[in-house]
Amino acid sequence: MNYESLYLNVKQCAARYNISVRQFQMLVKRGDLPQPIKFGGSNRWPVRLLEEFESEQMNKHLVSFENASKPCRKKRK
Repeated sequence: MNYESLYLNVKQCAARYNISVRQFQMLVKRGDLPQPIKFGGSNRWPVRLLEEFESEQMNKHLVSFENASKPCRKKRK
């Protein structure tokens, strides 16, 4: 496996999520996306880290979807 397939630069990450580079950087700065690893003066995101983040987000979404789809039972008086 080569270096390019293990790590993504900011442009590749933004393209992965179909957002602008600036928006991607803002989400990283806010802590909504994983922090990069520094290689010299370059930021790189391990693909494995992004995949783990995506998996966590999917699990959160599925749990909230399952909770939302449960019928509400109101107490009768």
